Amino acid sequence: MAQLLTGLVFLSDISRYSIAADTLSPIQPLRDGQTLVSAKETFALGFFSPGRSKNRYVGIWYNKRQGDQTTTVVWVANRSSSLSGTNGSLELNGNGTLTINSMIFLPMPMVALTNPVAQLLDDGNFVIREANSSEFAWQSFDYLTDTLLSGMKLGWDLRTGLNRNLTSWRSKDDPSPGSYVLSIDLEGIPHIIVWSGSTKKYRSRPWADVKVDDPQDMRHRYGLRFGFVNNKDEVYYMYNTTGTKLVGGVLMDQSGMTKHFLWVESTGMWNNFLNYPMNECQEYSRCGPFGVCNIDVWPICRCLQGFKPKSPQEWPLMDASSGCDRLTALDCKNRSDGFMTVTLAALPETSNAIVYTNISQDECRARCLKNCSCTAYAAVRNINGGGLGCVIWVTELIDLRISPHPTENVFVRLAAADLGN
Repeated sequence: MAQLLTGLVFLSDISRYSIAADTLSPIQPLRDGQTLVSAKETFALGFFSPGRSKNRYVGIWYNKRQGDQTTTVVWVANRSSSLSGTNGSLELNGNGTLTINSMIFLPMPMVALTNPVAQLLDDGNFVIREANSSEFAWQSFDYLTDTLLSGMKLGWDLRTGLNRNLTSWRSKDDPSPGSYVLSIDLEGIPHIIVWSGSTKKYRSRPWADVKVDDPQDMRHRYGLRFGFVNNKDEVYYMYNTTGTKLVGGVLMDQSGMTKHFLWVESTGMWNNFLNYPMNECQEYSRCGPFGVCNIDVWPICRCLQGFKPKSPQEWPLMDASSGCDRLTALDCKNRSDGFMTVTLAALPETSNAIVYTNISQDECRARCLKNCSCTAYAAVRNINGGGLGCVIWVTELIDLRISPHPTENVFVRLAAADLGN
């Protein structure tokens, strides 16, 4: 059954009158009260006021009415520069630059165009190109707000330094940048982080660790296809609904939740089918360094074998954030240390790990033993497209999680006295 998706921003005051096409030219500005509508009428672009606000913004919304006669904004052009009245105008200048009331609101094409047009496409992308060319000189897909649509890239263009991330709205009445940012962290093995200021709130599995084609993944049951690209030019995540009639997205909402949603035509409603974090154990470092989180037991935090609570007085109060300390110090000098195998739901945090490509598990183990700072190692596949590789942790192990179907073996270094069997 379709469920109403809370967190999406629904609007009641939007532009009502479309102009003749999906395309804007230098001689035809888009004024408040008019809209561009994509060729198949999937998306519309125009001026709107969010929630109870009277401020005006230029945005793109899904061009289907819900049962309560509201609509849903997926992109905002001037989220930090609202207009106070209804005299707004979106103009395309003769050199290919978009302005709102003559003010540039986002970085525009670096090269001046000679015969530019701006077009709203059926995937929700607003693009600028030469009238006789299909190549985009600029696209709204490079400047994400809080919603990831099919075909958008979440991540980095390493050639230009462009970082495409999702930033929540400040509130349902205010689309200016809010408290939460969802972005790809390039440190260690690339992975997604949800930030609240400088604090990590959620971490995805590292991309070498993700089975993007896992048929058990709930998203595949909805016909969604996922991909991850990691090369010298780009590092990004994308999902795709090409060839389907699906319309959906991923929302970074005002509460810090990442929500996956799809439009259900038969009900005229959004179906929110997957949220992150799904439980307490997906909150970043819920059990602190060397602590393991298992949502299926109580209390949910335990120390790894060979470790004890760092602040035992706090654990009975359900605060395990300080994590765990070793029972016995490592003895790197005499090489008496060994390894305990821990099977986890995902690799620990890799931001400060050392990553090697194209080495065997035996060599990975040997490199860990030679490094007196090494606390654990793991053999992983598909690191930067290089096949079997190695991750060596040289700091505390952070964000360890157990699941009913753990898949990742991590070899944790212990003193001989703590190895047991």
